[in-house]
Amino acid sequence: MLTMNVKAMLADFLTFVTPKSMHKARFSVLLDAVTALAKDACCTVTAIGRAMPGSSDKVSIKRADRLLNNPNLQRELPLIYAALTASIVGHKTKPMILVDWSNADTAKRHFILRASIAADGRALTLLQKIAAAEDYTCPHLHGAFLKQLKAMLPKDCKPVIVTDAGFKVPWLKQVRKLGWHYVARVRGNVKLKLAEQDKFISVNQLYRQAKKDPKSVGKIMLAQTQHYETQAVLVGKGYKLLKRDKNKTYKEPWLLVSSLADCHGYADKIAKCYSSRMQIEESFRDQ
Repeated sequence: MLTMNVKAMLADFLTFVTPKSMHKARFSVLLDAVTALAKDACCTVTAIGRAMPGSSDKVSIKRADRLLNNPNLQRELPLIYAALTASIVGHKTKPMILVDWSNADTAKRHFILRASIAADGRALTLLQKIAAAEDYTCPHLHGAFLKQLKAMLPKDCKPVIVTDAGFKVPWLKQVRKLGWHYVARVRGNVKLKLAEQDKFISVNQLYRQAKKDPKSVGKIMLAQTQHYETQAVLVGKGYKLLKRDKNKTYKEPWLLVSSLADCHGYADKIAKCYSSRMQIEESFRDQ
């Protein structure tokens, strides 16, 4: 049972993040829905409705359904997202924002694209979208997602976007077009060319140069078809050359690319930045 203090805190918080133009009746139903979620962690229309006040479950579920389908609330969502983001980001001008894809269902018919900010060892969600399987890693969807994220952030905010190997060169270009920076992982058979070489090699071939400590590779040309220039860092992660030896643990190295300018201790800083991405994986497991 929620205390009156918790209900009052939720009401104050909603007042802070919702537009002043929101209709009082809609605000009241929204408060009931948020209070219901605080009582019951199951985020479905039925569960929210049953936990809301009302003369019967049927009536309450109908209230929840109408709220979630309310076109006025849908129009107000960008403003709510922006207010929530401002409260989380605060005065940070260069926050690290972690972006990742995850399965939304076991059948893999739908996927979640989520942007989170690293805070106190966890990842706080800023924005997430559900996409059908055919739109998974779609550049157009990525572009729309970044555009909405930009609209939510304070105008002077220039984040560093941290992603895994599922995000390719078109994504890196989209991030830079916004004036933001990226730290991303590249793996597999993606081709690259080192500054002192004429031929392209695969990421797997470069792994042979990996040491335990992070090592700056310098500028590389990424992707044989894209010829995208970027800084790179190689992190050993305890890599074993003899993968066939089953008695030894094989941990694949990280090849990290970044648009951040080279500086003292660059390799260590980029490796530390990417390691924060593990927080978003933990947040997905919390679902």
